[in-house]
Amino acid sequence: MRHTVFSFLTLVATGQAASCASARKFTLKTTYDASNFFDKFHFRDAAYYNSIDPAYEGDPTHGSVNYLNMREAQSSGIISASNTQVYIGVDSRNKAKLIGSSKTKHGRDSVRLESKETFDSGILIADIEHMPGTACGVWPSFWTYNFDEDPVGEIDIIEGINDQSQNVVSLHTCGACKFTNIGGLDQRDNCNNGGTESDQCEDGTNFDGCGNTHAVGSYGSAFNKAKGGVYATWLESNSLKIYWFPREKIPSDIKAGKPDPTRWGEPASKFLSGPGCDVRKYFKGQTINALPILQNTPSLKVPLSEFAP
Repeated sequence: MRHTVFSFLTLVATGQAASCASARKFTLKTTYDASNFFDKFHFRDAAYYNSIDPAYEGDPTHGSVNYLNMREAQSSGIISASNTQVYIGVDSRNKAKLIGSSKTKHGRDSVRLESKETFDSGILIADIEHMPGTACGVWPSFWTYNFDEDPVGEIDIIEGINDQSQNVVSLHTCGACKFTNIGGLDQRDNCNNGGTESDQCEDGTNFDGCGNTHAVGSYGSAFNKAKGGVYATWLESNSLKIYWFPREKIPSDIKAGKPDPTRWGEPASKFLSGPGCDVRKYFKGQTINALPILQNTPSLKVPLSEFAP
């Protein structure tokens, strides 16, 4: 099952707390659900990338994929929206097509989505029922990026490959950016891609970036078997925190549409501003990206919500 199903995707903004001890107040900024999801995103198809640079061969990350526009994706059945769910998938019925005159490179039909809105702060909440997994060659991802690259700042919220069972969170920057005490497993402290701000990391060498690995069940087949859960990304001027909640442990405040991260406990990934990195500088103007199948090798069942300060 190479697809993703969103129940909702929400972005909320924060207001001032009455006191240091009181709960933060968040207001709903945007909800991406079955009623508007696809209208809220750009479909970046092969023609779009070929117009930028033919060397991309339809994909800037050189995956074995053929990205479709919205009309093509809807008619082929690889995206749909009904009731409370949004389906984003990949063609798993037909043989992958040759790309251009190539004899070896194939492209399986899928989509690459970029949100029309950006955000600098707030909480991005994604309720995901199903993601790609248990398949060789898939590399789904749910991430955000500053496409103005002023400077480069990328947040990989969900990412995995093949049949792994644990989500890998990564941040990527150009220029020195390091964090300590990130939490979780396999902590990596250096976000700098190895390039510089001036060359936009074109000569980068640290492709893993900084970040950590979440618990078993946060990705892939185990995630799907448990009917998914919620990923909440809380971005403030001085910190970035990512929370993962299995379906049976989603906080009641999220279910009620009134997120209160002061009640959520420790995040699965934590990045705090300090001498090593200025979060406000690097992680602003973030565009939401969803890829369900193939990059440099994805799938979703989801609603998204944004809460802003």
